[in-house]
Amino acid sequence: MTRFLAATVAIFLLSAGPATDAQTLDQGIVKFQGGDFTGARGDLMPFAEQGNSTAQMFVAVMYANGLGTVQDNVSAVNWLYRAAEQEHTEAQYYLAQMVERGQGAEQDFAEAARWYGRAAQSGYAPAQFSLGSMYERGEGVAWDPAEAAVWYRRAAEQDHVEAQTSLGMLYATGQGVAQHLGDAMIWYRRAADQGSALGQYYLGSMYENGEGVDANESQAASWYLAAAEQGFVEVQFKLATMYALGQGVTQDHGEAADWYQRAAEQGHAGAQGNLGMLYFHGQGVPRDYFEAVQWLRQAAAQGMPRAQFNLGVMHAHGQGFAQDHAEAAVWFRRAAVQGHGLAQFNLAQLYFDGEGVDRDLVLAHVWANLAEAHGQADGGTLRDAAGGQLSDSDVTLAQEIALRCLQHSYQDCAR
Repeated sequence: MTRFLAATVAIFLLSAGPATDAQTLDQGIVKFQGGDFTGARGDLMPFAEQGNSTAQMFVAVMYANGLGTVQDNVSAVNWLYRAAEQEHTEAQYYLAQMVERGQGAEQDFAEAARWYGRAAQSGYAPAQFSLGSMYERGEGVAWDPAEAAVWYRRAAEQDHVEAQTSLGMLYATGQGVAQHLGDAMIWYRRAADQGSALGQYYLGSMYENGEGVDANESQAASWYLAAAEQGFVEVQFKLATMYALGQGVTQDHGEAADWYQRAAEQGHAGAQGNLGMLYFHGQGVPRDYFEAVQWLRQAAAQGMPRAQFNLGVMHAHGQGFAQDHAEAAVWFRRAAVQGHGLAQFNLAQLYFDGEGVDRDLVLAHVWANLAEAHGQADGGTLRDAAGGQLSDSDVTLAQEIALRCLQHSYQDCAR
């Protein structure tokens, strides 16, 4: 809660009372700002107990953050409530936040909406945004995107960036307002111009897809870069891909590797997998199978089928590992049961050849059949080769297994 103090101090000083009281209250605030929380609490608590909403707000902050006292959300809520009942706008807002989250009080969305509403009616932009969000989600109030738009607009017109992006999204999707991509762009740009990474991303996306504006990949890349530099992981991945493909920017695998690495270090599975393959091919970075394996393993551990497939290929060909068809089969199977067509084909080939697994023409037929269903034309050729060595009854069995496998989302593919 300390993040709201700077916005409230100037207001607090207007309500201090007589000059001597104001000086003492000011001293408490100065001590707080200087980090002397114990001294601040000693100065401010008497005013809080006498009903001064400024002091009550500061005391609530100290309890909520454990400053000069033990952290105690219940006491924080109690002091916020006392200030909020005196129409202290920020106290109403932060009381609503704590009630919404169930911090120091029982979680109660309706009560949170009530307090957001009181602060919003006073023109407090953060509360207007939060109330709009509750209307958009239908939490504590009836779901009403039109009412959400009303409150988002009031906050957005005060340059509340989250409200601007949210209002832009309503215009982009036509929820609560008539769909109008031009208006969506206006609000995204206002947020983007204030440095909102989300606004920059949405604006870049509209330029990339030609929504509300002529398509312009160069402009898209420019806005994506602004968002990516703020650490927006999805945009870092997208920007890296644009560099890898030369979309909107000059193709540059070194830049692609740099942005994939930034996203990969934040745990983005797609970036980890793509970075691994850049190391595998030596594109933008020196070829390094060890580095390739490290990044591919991280992506594979998150269930990324393409990374699992690529690890299978590396095991099968002895790239970065000693050649090991059994381990290749493990990775191909993990990708295959997620619908990866090439992995299904390679697994079928291993069953057909008896490499890394016991030779099994029925399972070769099953996985080759599934591979063809996923667009791998060679799967049909391999399936027919396996079928030519099977009895009619075994072909029927293989077809039944493949159908069952599909119907059960690859959870029942065994013989």
